Amino acid sequence: MGISDATGAANVFGIAGWLYQEPILRSGTMTLLELPATARGADVSVLELCSTFFASQSAPYLNDLRIALADAGMRVPSIAVDGPNISLPDAAARKTHIETVKQWFHVARAIGAEAIRVNSGGALEASGEDLARIVESYRELAVAAEGTGISLLIENHGGASANPANLRRFLEDVGSPWFRSCPDTGNFPDGTWREGVAAMLPYAVSTHIKVYAYADDGVQPYVGHDGLDRTSNLREILRMLRDSGYAGPFCIEAGVEADPTEAARGAIAYVKRLLAELDAA
Repeated sequence: MGISDATGAANVFGIAGWLYQEPILRSGTMTLLELPATARGADVSVLELCSTFFASQSAPYLNDLRIALADAGMRVPSIAVDGPNISLPDAAARKTHIETVKQWFHVARAIGAEAIRVNSGGALEASGEDLARIVESYRELAVAAEGTGISLLIENHGGASANPANLRRFLEDVGSPWFRSCPDTGNFPDGTWREGVAAMLPYAVSTHIKVYAYADDGVQPYVGHDGLDRTSNLREILRMLRDSGYAGPFCIEAGVEADPTEAARGAIAYVKRLLAELDAA
């Protein structure tokens, strides 16, 4: 399997590539091919990539990316695939989106990534019919995951997946060892973070860490662009991860400083402090 249940090993720190979305997607001052060496400046060896950063899926481009990752000594736990919508009610349109997702399994194989992360789509309060459709889409993708040896991940990334009950249903109903989870510490709305993390923990192989403040109590205040309060307690989430035996990477996706590399450095130091305090308690 591309990613196995990570227990019994020490956690490592990494970067979730979206941390660098401003220089790559907004200002255009960096390319994906430059990202591995730049991220290495944060003293990490794990780097999650984003599909929107890819300039091409051609063999020469992917080969250049594979070399850049190897030169920087980077392990790629997953590619975050954004864009396709596997919840669409129109069957033909949904099939097109699912087939588009499947291409990323092969991209992951080409560059040595272990998994792809695919969003659920749908609404926070999706209907039973909508949820069943999403489950079927994930089931089809889980079969493709097994066939390629690249795992499939779900993240609490808005829409139906931001609802802890929906997450639990997706993971349990798909029921494939190739379908795992990537909890994000800053994405659960309206105080549902504890329930949401608990639903994802049995399947977690990677974690996105969002740091908005170096608070001693671990509280991370954040209101999303949609106006929903996504405040969470990072200290308590880390406690839950530790107590579950989770040993996958902690990938920094948001930090306090404006410069992404410095933001990663600061967030890693802060998370290490919280973990040390938990160990000492």
